[in-house]
Amino acid sequence: MYICGVKNIYHRDIIEILIECGREGLRIKNIARRIFNRHADFFVKDLEYSEIRDSIGRYLWEQSQRNESPFVRTRYGTYAIKPDFAIQLDLFLDFVSRSESHKESARPQTGPRHIQLELF
Repeated sequence: MYICGVKNIYHRDIIEILIECGREGLRIKNIARRIFNRHADFFVKDLEYSEIRDSIGRYLWEQSQRNESPFVRTRYGTYAIKPDFAIQLDLFLDFVSRSESHKESARPQTGPRHIQLELF
């Protein structure tokens, strides 16, 4: 899976939001608004929308310039997840959910005992 060289504290949020949007992507101001709404609450006083927007804009522009980045610029100020990265991420998440459901369904058997090895 891709590990970015420049890290942004909202990296995971950006990926989650852009995966929901699909191939068309989303404008920076809308990504920033969604992230602001996720992290802002009554007790957080030092969070500013303009700082989030600037940080995300800079980060997505820098990342979209790299070939190995999961982000692609679709139009001016609009970014999306590359389709091949979305497929990789979807397969990875599907694998993780299957392994978790396998762990939940594994119960001790009353008959002959079997040794069960779990890779993850």
